[in-house]
Amino acid sequence: MDDGRTIDGKAFLSPPKKGRKVAIFGDTQARPQAVCVAQNADVLAHEATFTAGDEETAERVFHSTVADAAKLALQANVQQLYLTHISARYTEEEQRLMLERQAQTIFPASKVVGDFDVFDI
Repeated sequence: MDDGRTIDGKAFLSPPKKGRKVAIFGDTQARPQAVCVAQNADVLAHEATFTAGDEETAERVFHSTVADAAKLALQANVQQLYLTHISARYTEEEQRLMLERQAQTIFPASKVVGDFDVFDI
């Protein structure tokens, strides 16, 4: 500095922190290429508009089922799956828990989340 002081920039840095990988899939059908995109993500946020058993409807309207999202999470070796964009047909808490349990049978670290939910990653 002009007055002769030396400032070490390292004194203003926090310790190094590992970056996070977040993969986000919205309004999409299951595709094999998705595994490469989501590979080893810390978090996969995936729309899951339909329940298992609705595969025909999901294909027709370009959405995924909770099973599609859970299978992707398993294949891509992600740490956590957050299921979003759930159909308005599933408004009751018990229905949402049913969807969550359905995904957890394939990928245990699955959670149905709502708008404005906040999570540490």
